[in-house]
Amino acid sequence: MITRILRKEEQWKSDLIQAVCFEFPFDPEKAKQQALETAEKEKESSDSDPAECWGCFADDGKDLLGSIIVNHFTVGFDGHDVRMGGIGGVSTLPQWRRRGVIRRCFGAALNDMYEKGFVLSALYPFSTKYYRKFGYENNACVWEWTVPFDALPSGSAEGSVEQLFPGDDLSPLLEIYREFYKDCNLAVRRSSYDPALEKENLLEQKRYIYLWRNGNHAPRGFLIAGKTDGDVFDCTTTFRMKNGFLALDAEAYLGLLSFVKTSFSAYYKKFRFGVPEGIHPDSFFGESTGITCQRFYNGMLRIVNVEEALRLCKCQGSGRILLEVTDEMLPQNNGVWSVDFAPGRENQVARTGEKADLCLPVSALSALLCGPRSAREIPWMPEVQVKNQDAPLDRMFYRKMCHVLNLF
Repeated sequence: MITRILRKEEQWKSDLIQAVCFEFPFDPEKAKQQALETAEKEKESSDSDPAECWGCFADDGKDLLGSIIVNHFTVGFDGHDVRMGGIGGVSTLPQWRRRGVIRRCFGAALNDMYEKGFVLSALYPFSTKYYRKFGYENNACVWEWTVPFDALPSGSAEGSVEQLFPGDDLSPLLEIYREFYKDCNLAVRRSSYDPALEKENLLEQKRYIYLWRNGNHAPRGFLIAGKTDGDVFDCTTTFRMKNGFLALDAEAYLGLLSFVKTSFSAYYKKFRFGVPEGIHPDSFFGESTGITCQRFYNGMLRIVNVEEALRLCKCQGSGRILLEVTDEMLPQNNGVWSVDFAPGRENQVARTGEKADLCLPVSALSALLCGPRSAREIPWMPEVQVKNQDAPLDRMFYRKMCHVLNLF
């Protein structure tokens, strides 16, 4: 087998395999023409698509057996901006499954990301067990609330709501997004809230944008909603429909929730929205009976470059920890790492021959260092071995907001 990056004019081959795997309609001739046009446009433009498709070919180098797509993002990590590879389009022709095709793609892609300075990677799995083989671990959760309209608050907040129509200025959405996610790990540094909103006609899709401004006319929250399940005013972000709900403070929550109740109670029975782990909006609901709250993992994450992640991570106080990391896909990360940290300076990281305080796979390190897990949860992580009970693990591994809103 041969593993390499597909040329833009070959992209239709990956699209074909995805169509087979995910069972969606596909026109090969149309896809070939679109791939050629895209390749020609990129030759004439300096603005190339920041994504690469890694494919595994048969020995003849012609027949594509499977592929993955690496989308390039700049994201937050403990106060730093780092590069993250967002994995999507993972697919293999049925007759080539369970023959190491995707493993080869991941091996090549992860090594390429490492060489190019990527620190993190993330994906949305069809199976957590499957992607743990490649060093990924569950991210923190999204909490999805479904609230009957009679439980929504009726109180008013000093401010106003305006509806944004196609062609209107959407920059307030980006302003709110940046403020909300400024200290959030894995949050993508966006230049626009969602480019698709500027191109699509939301009215044709029966989707609506409402912006909340406070008494000083500052944008502090918004919702993007559509009708689902017959009677639900739905603001959740999914691959099928990228709606959303963001509020920066209690006043914005009250303003948006009371607006929804006042304006839509004659048409809907329930309001649905999602929030990252650690956000607790239930204080706004006068009655809990009838409310449901489900949690879903916000995809999976992985550290690509262990040394760089350890150097950049924000520790609390001072101390020194010795970590023995194992990484089957990236042996560059293997070994015992000494991390010496103190306030006011960069962490000092080096390989060492000393005995480790903690032994763990890169998947567990990813969850602990990025924030979905903390040192208090190590006793319930069977793949992690504590060798030194006195090591200040809680100063390095503590809960942090960690959430990816982008879909790929």
